[in-house]
Amino acid sequence: MPLIFDMRTPFTTVILEPDGYASDAIAAYRSLGRVFLWSGLKSAQKKRALAGADILVVRLNHRITDEWLSRMPSLKIIATPTTGLNHIDLDAAKKRGVKIISLRGAAFLGRTPSTAEETIGLILALVRHIPWAFEDVKKGHWDRDAWRGRQLKDKTLGLLGCGRLGTIVARYGRVFGMNVVGYDPYVGAHAMKRRGMRKVSMTALFKGSDVVSIHVLFGKETENLVDDKRLSLMKPSSVLINTARAEIIKKGALEKALEKHWIAGAAIDVVRDERGVATDLKKDPLWQYAKTHRNLLIVPHIGGATFEAMRETEIWIAEKTVREARRRTATK
Repeated sequence: MPLIFDMRTPFTTVILEPDGYASDAIAAYRSLGRVFLWSGLKSAQKKRALAGADILVVRLNHRITDEWLSRMPSLKIIATPTTGLNHIDLDAAKKRGVKIISLRGAAFLGRTPSTAEETIGLILALVRHIPWAFEDVKKGHWDRDAWRGRQLKDKTLGLLGCGRLGTIVARYGRVFGMNVVGYDPYVGAHAMKRRGMRKVSMTALFKGSDVVSIHVLFGKETENLVDDKRLSLMKPSSVLINTARAEIIKKGALEKALEKHWIAGAAIDVVRDERGVATDLKKDPLWQYAKTHRNLLIVPHIGGATFEAMRETEIWIAEKTVREARRRTATK
């Protein structure tokens, strides 16, 4: 029997980053009651909207701290169309009884290849020097020998994390003729073999791979997982790709690996404190390194930023949030 939603007890939703947000997702939130679009509000309106918010919808451009939560005494749900959650103070949310609805563990993401596609793009851009060769051409130079790169065929692709994204990247890597190995304590050797990769130890992965690509979720057990010691194991000709979270690599370790030539290069889609970096990028040490070197590629967390993926995930999160809100109303 379908649940009947009592509109006499509507929910108030605040969408913090509404620009370009899927219209179907916004319509779903409106089915619950009032919706405030943050970018269209004045300062006093923002304060009132937060004070009455039952649902907060956030992407990655805001960090939801305990101070933010203190301004929303009625908040029941934070909805975020992301797999990573380090932009939310989870302990503070739990303490206040706020439920987090995210993409973590969502089965349909197995059909969403955006970040995996970007991973392959970053690998190719890095090993073939594509961004720097293009910059050189724009300066009026035409010197193909200056940009001689390496092919992927017969190289070893090492995947740190062999879940949804790692599995898709493994499939793409095999298309290029790469040998794929993986490390994941939660995936057994037989399961890994079915996914087209060979299970190895973490040490063997860093020692033997030509490309190491990070695809683990960020959490207490993965924070600083990739440190100086592990990076120093890599081949001098190898490259590192990070499309997961910056905090998985120990602070300062990547700069050290590049400066000491432990690795040939790196491509990253993430940096620490992205909200702060967005306002003062030039203070980031990796940005400073990239300005004067041609072996570090940085892009602004665009792995999942495709029209198709963002629309699908925003609608999925909205529908899940609506179901949760209606369930709460029905059980009152």
